[in-house]
This record gives sequence, structure tokens and C-alpha cells, in this order.
Amino acid sequence: MNPTPKTHREPEGEDAAERLEIQDNYAAFFLRGVERVAEIQKQAIDLAVQQHAELVDIWKKAAKKVPGGVRLPMVDLATGAANRYADTQKSAIDFVVEQSHIWTEAFKDRSTTKKSNDSAVNAAKQTMERSFAVHKKALEHTAAQTKAMVDAAKHQFGFTGTQADAMTDTFQKGVDTIVEAQKELLDLVTH
Repeated sequence: MNPTPKTHREPEGEDAAERLEIQDNYAAFFLRGVERVAEIQKQAIDLAVQQHAELVDIWKKAAKKVPGGVRLPMVDLATGAANRYADTQKSAIDFVVEQSHIWTEAFKDRSTTKKSNDSAVNAAKQTMERSFAVHKKALEHTAAQTKAMVDAAKHQFGFTGTQADAMTDTFQKGVDTIVEAQKELLDLVTH
């Protein structure tokens, strides 16, 4: 009895080249779509940051006009947090775009099974490394925001030279230690 015929045979010759060209065209189309959506998202983030900055300016001007008006130092802190959050979000968007490029290239690399496997392994490694880089950036933003918050609290509430000053310093050092430990752990995993 003859072996069971394959139901999905790879086309040979010109048919294979045409099929690969169509797949490459779809891959390029997909990447352009990812890039366009990413650009729209980043523009929306930039517009939101700009809108927030305009609102903060209005609040500050209004506070100056009110007799006995309150100071708004925490508004500056919130603005810094919003800007760092926006940067983190844009980094995450860039990460998705980069990963789409990496995986699409791995998909397109189909010359040999070994080369395809190597390409997929390399793509997975790059994904992990880039993911950790984005994670580290988020950790750095967290540390910077915590420092800004502690500094603003010290300044606004007059903690300098008090026991509360020592407590806020201890809190800041604790956050810095946690952030550095997390970054070192990420470095250990990638090496």
C-alpha cells in the first residue's frame, strides 16, 4: 500500500515564489499598520500631556489671583508624574513595534528549518531583553517619581531637620534599594 499522500504540499518553483511574495507583502502590510497605530497612540499621549500642562498653567494663574490663595507645589509633582507616565507608555508602544518587526523578520526567514529555528530563538531572546529594558525604565521612573514626591513633601511640610525628614529619607532609600534589586535581578536573568 502506498504511503498516505500529503494534503498540504509546498508549491514548487514559480508558485512557491509567488506564495512567498504574497506572504512578505502581508507581513509588510501588518508592520505598516502596527507602526501607524503606534504613531497615533503616541500622538494621543503627547496631546494629553500638552492638555494637562495647559490646565496646570490655568490652575497656577488662578491660584495667584485669589487672595490668600493656596500654593500648588503638588501640582508640579503631579505634572512630573504625568510626564514620566507618558514616557513609560511611549516606551511600551515602541516595544510592541520593535517586537512586531523582530517576529515578522523571524516569520520571513524560511530558508532552512535550522535557520528558522535559530531566527525564532533569537527573536525570543531579543523580546525578553527588550522587555526587561522597558521594565527597567519603568522602575527608574518609579524611583524618580518617589524621589520627587519625597522632596516635595519635605519642602511643602517643612520636614527638614526633623524626625519626619529622617523617615522620608529612609522611605526613599528603601524604594531605591528595591528598584536596584529588581534591576539586578533582571540583569541576572538576561546574562
